[in-house]
Amino acid sequence: MGMIVGLAFGLGTLVVYASLNGMLAPWQTPAPARRIWQERRAIAAHAAAGAALAATAWILSRNDVLAAGCFAVGLAVPAALKRSRARKRQAQAREQWPDCIDDVVSGLRAGLSVGESLVLLAERGPDQMKAHFAVFAAELEATGRLDAALDRLKRTMAEPVADRVVEAMRLASRLGGHDLAVMLTSLASALRSENRARGELLARQSWTVGGARVAAVAPWVVLGLLATRPGVVDSFSTPTGTAILVFGLAATLLAYGLMLRLGRLEEAPRVLAGNES
Repeated sequence: MGMIVGLAFGLGTLVVYASLNGMLAPWQTPAPARRIWQERRAIAAHAAAGAALAATAWILSRNDVLAAGCFAVGLAVPAALKRSRARKRQAQAREQWPDCIDDVVSGLRAGLSVGESLVLLAERGPDQMKAHFAVFAAELEATGRLDAALDRLKRTMAEPVADRVVEAMRLASRLGGHDLAVMLTSLASALRSENRARGELLARQSWTVGGARVAAVAPWVVLGLLATRPGVVDSFSTPTGTAILVFGLAATLLAYGLMLRLGRLEEAPRVLAGNES
């Protein structure tokens, strides 16, 4: 109970400090202040995740050492979720690029330029891609330079498929010609073939990820059920019980990480990223 009170007090102090320093302010702030606010919000999220996981572990086991280990693990949870969301956004963009290219080809056949066709995607493109093309349109309107707008699009999307498509668009805008639509259509077809092959591999490897999650969660679910019986919690309060819990936590994290690593497809390197400074 003492640890729960301490964690609650620390989390409450952090929230109060965040409020007094504008970390929870909902209004728009200047860019430097906004970056500081985002950093502070990230720190608060890491601390809250660690405190929640540590409190849960302590309630189940009444073991301070295990709770401290869970607090350290919880600190990494927001970063892991952020990486997972980034991978999901990349996967969605990879699936949507062929349709975007088809829209560009339609614009070219209607007499528009490459830049004008890309600007139209800010309105009629896929919902997840509209924000990126809106940034492209704003850059093109501000500078009047297609190369600068394409570089900005690469920076905002920051993924290898976007690099390939953007460089193809750059080359197409420079060379032009009657085969421009044919070249972009071939690019869209190649991307669809890659997506189909990648989807088949992911479907075949999905059992690895599912197995990793079941293997990681199942022992701790059993521990939670056993903790409801009298005397079980006390047995884990001894040095031997503490060693078993800590070793089990380390083994779970190691096995889960290895299975996720083995079941994940490697992302293509951004060989066409260029200088994004």
